[in-house]
Amino acid sequence: MSIPHHVAAGELLSALRGASCPSSALHLYSLLRVRLRPSDPSSFASRAAVFALKPLSAASSLPVLSHFHAHLLKTNLLAYPHVASSLLRCYSLLSPAVAHHLFDQIPPATCNLVVINIMLASLCRSSDLASARAFFDDIPNKDVISWSIMLACYFSHGRLADGLAFFRTMTFSTQLSADYVMLVTVLTGCASSGVLAQSCRDVHGYVVRHGLSCTIYLATALIDCYAKAGRLDYASHVFAQVPSRNVMHWTAMICGMVTHLRYEVAIQLFEEMCRRGVQPNEMTFTAMLSACGHAGLVEQGKMFFKLMVDKYGIEPSIHHYGCIVDLYAKAGKLEDAYEVIKAMRVEPNIVIWTSLLAACKKFKNFDIAVEGMEKVLTMEIIEENGGLYTLISDLYAMGGRWEDVVRIRRLMEARNVMKTRGLSSIKLGEPQGFTFSAIS
Repeated sequence: MSIPHHVAAGELLSALRGASCPSSALHLYSLLRVRLRPSDPSSFASRAAVFALKPLSAASSLPVLSHFHAHLLKTNLLAYPHVASSLLRCYSLLSPAVAHHLFDQIPPATCNLVVINIMLASLCRSSDLASARAFFDDIPNKDVISWSIMLACYFSHGRLADGLAFFRTMTFSTQLSADYVMLVTVLTGCASSGVLAQSCRDVHGYVVRHGLSCTIYLATALIDCYAKAGRLDYASHVFAQVPSRNVMHWTAMICGMVTHLRYEVAIQLFEEMCRRGVQPNEMTFTAMLSACGHAGLVEQGKMFFKLMVDKYGIEPSIHHYGCIVDLYAKAGKLEDAYEVIKAMRVEPNIVIWTSLLAACKKFKNFDIAVEGMEKVLTMEIIEENGGLYTLISDLYAMGGRWEDVVRIRRLMEARNVMKTRGLSSIKLGEPQGFTFSAIS
């Protein structure tokens, strides 16, 4: 990269801010440092250092980052809190142990709450939740970001009950108010559990009592949470209250209808969304194709797939291909399903092949199954998909290929594969040890 000598430091700073390549960033940073004048603001170099750190962390090179760290020490730029926090964030992504060591070396005058929260986030990414909580408890003046980081940590470690109790502690024992990020974190965490309706209502009530407006993400999270809880009436109420619905709101509502087998309503919502000029995205079409597959609506599924590609220019993903293959396979249109697989622009996975092979067994079509079986056997089959060997064995038996049946059985023995036994489960009330009273 050749930079004319007359280019001012301000222009170099702008170029550095947009740099994505580590080598370019370092080159621009070096040029900028050379061209700094005594009249330039003292914060100029610190801003340049912050801009240079972002591409350095993206490069995932600890030696390069360490080298730049040495420069920051030598030039005393680490005395600026925003430089220290940026460097700490980089280390926390590459090496939490080094990040912790750096944090211990940061002078108290530089170690503000931003720096402390970054260190907390680094600890939360590790598996040592107890250390993260101890660090959190030692923070003298916690802000809502501190609480949000720790809350997300509980949910990411699957500690739902502890996370909700932690959230209630903040709402009852501090003067802090939950922000949109924290409320979305609570709803997202609850959406992965079996206890949804009450938590959705409590968070929704908190929003109403505190006069918070539903942001894009908060409204979407509420709709999604209510829908997963089976309360489509509440989800519809939140959906209707959103003043300017975007694709996220529509898609969350459509997915909720599909999940609860309300396929006709899902299609009506999709059509209404398009009439209102809202452009569907990849997830919207995944929901619609899934709905058509479950409802056996082959022609409508074909129409949605064509609409996605031709009108909206969306490149089909493995999920879209999986849905359309499953749609054809369940309808017995095995030739169409196989044509889709052959025309795919991505490599078909085991799920797609299994969908086709299961349909081949159901509709007794050995000819289409043959090539798929051999392709599957070259793939890595995890233990959860062990039953796939049995499916292939049954297909070979259906075609009278007994030598291949023996080959598959021996392959199962060689790979130590056991046929998965049938499993069933029932839900007995709510999870034990879980309490979540109304949030104030």
